Amino acid sequence: MNRALDRPAEDVLDTLPCALLCFDGSGRVCGSNARLLALVGRNRRQVMGSRVDTLLTAGSAMFLRTYVLPLLMGHGQADEIALDLQHVDGSELPVLISARREGLGADAVVHCAILPAPRRTDHERDLQRARREAEHARSHLERVNADLDRFAASAAHDLSEPTRKVRAFGDRLLHSQRSQLHPSDRDYVARMLAAAERMQGMIDGLMQLARTGKAREDGPRRPLAEVVRQVLADFDRHITAAAAEVVVGELPDVEVDATAVGQVLQNLLSNAIKYRREGVVPQLHIEAGWLNPADAPTWWLRVRDNGTGFAPEHACRLFEPFLRLHDKHKYPGAGLGLATSQRLAQGLGGCLRAEGRPNEGATFTLTLPA
Repeated sequence: MNRALDRPAEDVLDTLPCALLCFDGSGRVCGSNARLLALVGRNRRQVMGSRVDTLLTAGSAMFLRTYVLPLLMGHGQADEIALDLQHVDGSELPVLISARREGLGADAVVHCAILPAPRRTDHERDLQRARREAEHARSHLERVNADLDRFAASAAHDLSEPTRKVRAFGDRLLHSQRSQLHPSDRDYVARMLAAAERMQGMIDGLMQLARTGKAREDGPRRPLAEVVRQVLADFDRHITAAAAEVVVGELPDVEVDATAVGQVLQNLLSNAIKYRREGVVPQLHIEAGWLNPADAPTWWLRVRDNGTGFAPEHACRLFEPFLRLHDKHKYPGAGLGLATSQRLAQGLGGCLRAEGRPNEGATFTLTLPA
């Protein structure tokens, strides 16, 4: 590709679809092919012996001198450098240049292969704009959610004090030796206390939900099997009280956030025991395993029960805060356990899914990256 090449060799190079250019240590062109000449709108006589930076725009010429040439002199190679060729008519052509140096000092020769850079299509520009808009919407949603979490935490805190006073004074009124309440009035006070108790449970749940929405520090990393054993040990009295049977299957060898995963597992076990069917021994199955996606290793943890279950069309709504599909008097609680668990799962980069059928039990699957 230089002046020393014979005519047949130059003819072969002129047939290549890739533009070829070489220049010496002084920066003067010593070889080119027909494709390069077409890109810059010049003939071979005009190009040979000229300075290579005269074929580039001013900005690209500066970038060549300050970055590309030092890189070539130091490392001998540069790949897919984005520059702009200057056509003789003044138009600019974005190109990608891959270059290799041979020799040193005054004997150095740089061989370049040049390809036009792909121009961005309208579709690509629309896609980039959509991505920017989606990122803006995501940032706005995060700010709104953060504001809602702060409001929920503040409201829960402010509601706790009057609720505690209602419970405290109601309890004193109910159990005071000086109280001469009619039996029906005592029933009213007892109902008031029960309602206040439920309110306090909802407030506590709301505060916990708000805390999971904030950036939190990662919990200690522990083997999954150890986390499962600890949760079952902590939950043993509830399991015993419900006469439940718990079966733990094979667990993968993976270290997890013990705090978050433990909380999710505890919430799922609590739900499985709470929503049991009358006259049926509660059976809880805990199992886990690996998924094999192409991008990153992922593991799953599943809790399956034989309880009341739910209609499949309610699977997604189960994770809404305060949603209750069953009688609140028969199944006490604030309706925030699953919402909190989903937030914890999402905070770890995963998700929680639900499957079930009425009176056939429910299955909850936590999926997380390893």
